[in-house]
Amino acid sequence: MLIPISYPLNRAAPLYPGTEPLTITRTKSFDEGDTEEKSLISFSSHAGTHIDLPRHFCPGGGQVRGLLAPEAVFEPVRCIEVKKEGEEPIRTQDLLPHLDAIRNSRAIFVRTGNGRVRESDPGAYAERHPWVHPEVPGFLRRENPALRLFGIDTISIAIPAEPEAGAEVHRGFLCGSPHIFLLEDVDLSYGRLLEEPWTLRVYPLVFDDLEGVPVVALAEFR
Repeated sequence: MLIPISYPLNRAAPLYPGTEPLTITRTKSFDEGDTEEKSLISFSSHAGTHIDLPRHFCPGGGQVRGLLAPEAVFEPVRCIEVKKEGEEPIRTQDLLPHLDAIRNSRAIFVRTGNGRVRESDPGAYAERHPWVHPEVPGFLRRENPALRLFGIDTISIAIPAEPEAGAEVHRGFLCGSPHIFLLEDVDLSYGRLLEEPWTLRVYPLVFDDLEGVPVVALAEFR
C-alpha cells in the first residue's frame, strides 16, 4: 500500500519567508482556426514538500543529479511523535525516548503536530512553527551513522526568528559526514506512519543540477 506524504504544489501552498511564489503564465496560439493553450510554470526549488541537498548550505556539496536517483528509496523508515507548539525547538532530550527507532532507521521523521494548521493558519505554519535545534544533527549521527534522511511536518527545520541557528542546523545535517538529506513540509497525519517501519519512495519533480527540489514522496507499507 502506498500513502502520499507530500503536499500538492500549487499557488496556495504556504512558503518559507523569502521563497518565490509559484506562478503560472498561460499562452494561446492560433493556427488555421485551431487554438493551442500552453502554460509556463515557475517555482522555487524549496517550495512545497521538498528535499534539501548538501549544496544548499555546503560550498561544493552534492546536488540532486549527483546524489539522488529519479526514484530514491529509503528503508527502513520510522516516524516518531515529538509534540511541539509555536516556535518550540526540538532538542536532543526530546529524542531520547525514541532511541530504538533512531538507531534502526535509514530515515527518521518527526511528527510535531504542526501540519494541522497548514490550511487553517498558513501564516503561522510558514513563520511560527517548531524547529530543530543545532544540537540534533550531531546527536543523530552519533546514534546512527547509517542515517541518511531526516523529515519533518513543518515548512522548514529553521524559523525566521533564529536565522543563525537555522543556518547552523542545516549545515549540521547537510555538511556533516555522512550528509543527511532533509525532507521538509511533509504530511505526517496518517496514523499508521507511527506504528511500524515503512519504505520511503521519493521522486524529484526536476532531476537536474539543483541544491534542492520539490518531490513526490510516498510511504510504502507491506
